[in-house]
Amino acid sequence: MTDNTDPFALIDAEVRGFPCRIFADTPPHLASLWSLLDVYGDREFLLDGDTRWTFKQVRNAASLLAQDLAARGYAPGDRIALVLPNGAGWVVSFVAITAIGAVPALVNARGAAEEIQHCVHSTGCVAWIGDARTAAVDVAADRLDWAEIEPSARNAPDAALPVVDREHNDEALLMFTSGTTGRAKAAILTHLGVLTSLKTIQYSGLLVAQDMAAQYGIAVEQLMQMRPPTVTLLMFPMFHVSGCHAVFLNNLSQGARIVMLKRWDPETALEVIEREGVTAFPAVPTMYWDLLKAAETSGRNISSLTSLSVGGQGTPPALLNAVTGAFPSAVIGTGYGMTENNGTVSMAVGSAFVQKPHATGRPVATVQVEIRDEAGRPLPANTTGEIHVRGATLMAGYANAEPPFFDDNGWFASGDIGYLDDDGCVCIVDRRTDMVISGGENIYCAEVERAIDLHPQIRESAALGEPDERLGERVVAVACLEADGEATEEAVLASLDAHLARYKIPKRIVLTREPLPRNPTGKIIKRQVREIYLKEPA
Repeated sequence: MTDNTDPFALIDAEVRGFPCRIFADTPPHLASLWSLLDVYGDREFLLDGDTRWTFKQVRNAASLLAQDLAARGYAPGDRIALVLPNGAGWVVSFVAITAIGAVPALVNARGAAEEIQHCVHSTGCVAWIGDARTAAVDVAADRLDWAEIEPSARNAPDAALPVVDREHNDEALLMFTSGTTGRAKAAILTHLGVLTSLKTIQYSGLLVAQDMAAQYGIAVEQLMQMRPPTVTLLMFPMFHVSGCHAVFLNNLSQGARIVMLKRWDPETALEVIEREGVTAFPAVPTMYWDLLKAAETSGRNISSLTSLSVGGQGTPPALLNAVTGAFPSAVIGTGYGMTENNGTVSMAVGSAFVQKPHATGRPVATVQVEIRDEAGRPLPANTTGEIHVRGATLMAGYANAEPPFFDDNGWFASGDIGYLDDDGCVCIVDRRTDMVISGGENIYCAEVERAIDLHPQIRESAALGEPDERLGERVVAVACLEADGEATEEAVLASLDAHLARYKIPKRIVLTREPLPRNPTGKIIKRQVREIYLKEPA
């Protein structure tokens, strides 16, 4: 029998015709959360650069913008692209768009004009919200400029936020994930999927708290009272699941503070951590290396950090040892997830991570995981195959691409290779074909190759990853010139600025006149490309 007083009581349900586990008291829709802006009122919510915003100020600004959007005729279900960097503008716009029942399409504001245009056009957005950086982007949809909205939004009068009801299976938001075709795909995330993911994050946090309380021999309630208020330093982009779900929505649900930096700088981060009493720092390995190195000589007191999570790519053993040595009292965690699943598939925190650093933890309570062979047959423990997932957190499909690879029973083929060990932990062996993770950012090689091949003197190209001490990996490429081509490496690299975000541009391009090696079906053999052209380090 389900305990109706338990906010994390799980029940069996059917979602899109398939069996799933969901939380019994899942809110009806995403905008249901915005009532918490009233609950926490004058408490500080955001530190955006030098500007502080309370929960009430965010509510008032969002209410003003929501009224403007509705007055312009935007209706429930309309898609509105959100093309802003991390900041109060992003938060206010997200709340306003969802409040009127519209669907925010979360676009990378750092993307090249061509990438932004593709994201907005291919998803049928009726409008988009941008800033000065994107002013020159030519998109055939209504454009709203945050710089024009901000002055009135910052000083908006007290006003209730009008909220339009939506259904669990309606579109909640679109989140982009690069595909092997090189074009960004927009995963359709439903209200049920987003909210189930959010409660899963909170439920996992409760389990960690229960484990810690048991170790100290105290009640969970006592442990929670002993903890300082949560203050999270946000460096993950908010158009990613980690930034949107695990930080923004999760902190809002707790009435916790978010501190945002305009750009990553370890010295500034140390100063902010000390000054603001930052307790949580979710980041990629690169940032942890930078922070640890800067901390050696800074003299800053960063003992407030008690919750550390490493995401974006695998955690090198040397880094794990360095972090646990520098923060012996902190809880450190990691996990495995994907955009198509609203993020988390498995999670490992504290001793579960430290004792088994090669694993990403057990699947979370709301997600099922199977390892399958090439014929789609389930495999036993410790046998490597493709990771398949099923659950209410799975997307409904792609908004601008071919249907996803759901099988007849609702399982999604992730494209990631791994196995389940004897304890049921997910262990990743390899990842999606032709993807490089550089500084925590996913870079699909096909996207880079498409941009290189646009150069008039390039016949074909192959992009690959090579090890980098700081970034984990970096993108490099080999390009074959046309027979009479005279382009230089510098010229080809310069041509990519118009097509790729800066972090996706290769660190070097090797030019050749020889055709790249291919197999009998015509596919470039990247292993041979690497052996022939990339033997020597950059």
